[in-house]
Amino acid sequence: MNEQERKHRIKRTVLRVLGAALALAGLGCSIAGFVDLAKAFGERRMPMFWLFFIGFPLIGVGIFLLSAGFHRAINRYIKDENAPVFNEMGHQIAPGLSAISEALKTGGEKTVCPKCGADNDKDAKFCKSCGAALSRVCPKCGTPNSADAKFCDNCGTPLA
Repeated sequence: MNEQERKHRIKRTVLRVLGAALALAGLGCSIAGFVDLAKAFGERRMPMFWLFFIGFPLIGVGIFLLSAGFHRAINRYIKDENAPVFNEMGHQIAPGLSAISEALKTGGEKTVCPKCGADNDKDAKFCKSCGAALSRVCPKCGTPNSADAKFCDNCGTPLA
C-alpha cells in the first residue's frame, strides 16, 4: 500500500468514527430532550428543550460524515449492482447495433426492385428475387439509370 492510499484509509477511518460518534451523541441529546420534555408536563419547570437544537444537527452532521466515510464502499456496491444490468442490456441490443453498423458501413446503398420491392445490392443489374431489370441504359449516352426513370440522368434523353 502506497503512502497516498494509507492517508486515504486513515481519513476514511476518522470520518467513520467521528460520524458515528456525532450521530450517537445527537441521538442521545435528542432522546434526553424528549424524555425531559415528557417529564416536564407533570411538573412546573421548564424542560431542557435546547437539547433538541443540539441533537438534531449533530445527527445530521454525523450521518453526513458517515456517508463521506463509506462513499467508496457505497459506490462500489452500486457499480456491482449495475454492471450485470448493463451487460445484459448490451447482449440484448447487440443485434440491432450490428445491423445499424452494417448499414452505416455500406451507406445503406441498396437498390429496391420496382417490380417486387425486394432489396438488392447497389451494383446489381437484375433483381435477385424476381429477375426484373434494375436499371435502364440510355440508348444515346449509355449511362445506367434506375429502372423507374423516364429520362436519362446524364443527358435527358427519354427512356423507352
